Amino acid sequence: MLLHILSWIAIFILSISYWFQIWKIHVHKEVRDISLTYNILLAIGFAILAFTAYEERSLIFFVKQVSTTIPVIIIVFQVIYHRNDKWQDTSVEKYKDDSKPNEKR
Repeated sequence: MLLHILSWIAIFILSISYWFQIWKIHVHKEVRDISLTYNILLAIGFAILAFTAYEERSLIFFVKQVSTTIPVIIIVFQVIYHRNDKWQDTSVEKYKDDSKPNEKR
């Protein structure tokens, strides 16, 4: 019984971690450090495993795969949508002014 409960908690934790990534992308519109290839391969793998779980009639495995496949697919679409956005990196702006040559030389 405890193992069953821990399995459902693990599914929730895995799923929520992807949803936090989705929220971060939504808020910051920044995807420069996110690999599109990695997330596409992850989505394909999760989808195949979801189909396998469905065929094997494993409810917990199916729910886990679907609850991770959906957010990964959303991340893929976010990366594609935001890949040409300008980044809001304040440290770059700070050092841009410091890079001017010293006029007293």
